[in-house]
Amino acid sequence: MRRFVFWGILLATFSLTAGCSVIAKAAFGIDEIKEYREERVQSFLAESQRKVPCRQIIATVEQQDNLIRLDHDTTMMQHRAQPVQVLYFDGDSLIFYHINCYTQSSSNFLRYDWNNKGSFDRFPPSPTVVPDWHGRMTLTEYRRCLPGLASGSRYTILILWNNMLRKVSAKAVEAVAANVKGREDCTVWLVNTDQWIVEYINKQRTE
Repeated sequence: MRRFVFWGILLATFSLTAGCSVIAKAAFGIDEIKEYREERVQSFLAESQRKVPCRQIIATVEQQDNLIRLDHDTTMMQHRAQPVQVLYFDGDSLIFYHINCYTQSSSNFLRYDWNNKGSFDRFPPSPTVVPDWHGRMTLTEYRRCLPGLASGSRYTILILWNNMLRKVSAKAVEAVAANVKGREDCTVWLVNTDQWIVEYINKQRTE
């Protein structure tokens, strides 16, 4: 299963980068991270907090594995394994789910835009990816996988991000920041998954 999920990430990343050419890597800001670096994680948090009030959780490898395996439906596992994700919960219910592989511009392959379908033009955003039909993608289930995750507002927003796709991650934060501007009923969480990605990249290098 781990190999399956890892290759799901690579396929999604390759689809983002037009075959991972040098130009595409530069355009999308892809960085082959080789180790977990706390200072890079904290600097991203500081950058993000200048755009929108937010808190951060640093997911362990086990925690991210648990998120991906909320159930064993292969389609939803592939969605939950995407490097960058945005999720909106209204209370316990998932109401919006967007992932990095749907951010490409239809007019320019090397341009990405989290709002390319106009999803963030309203609040809450209009749906893009159909939520898990098995009902496992609830805030309760995410809190079970990420014990540090707290609520406290009507809307809880998660942004799963990493330094491999730091530029794409930053654009996700910008889209959310613009969408929730002026609202006091939202809590935004950044969930960093660098440790999980580094483990599987390094594992593939040695096999």
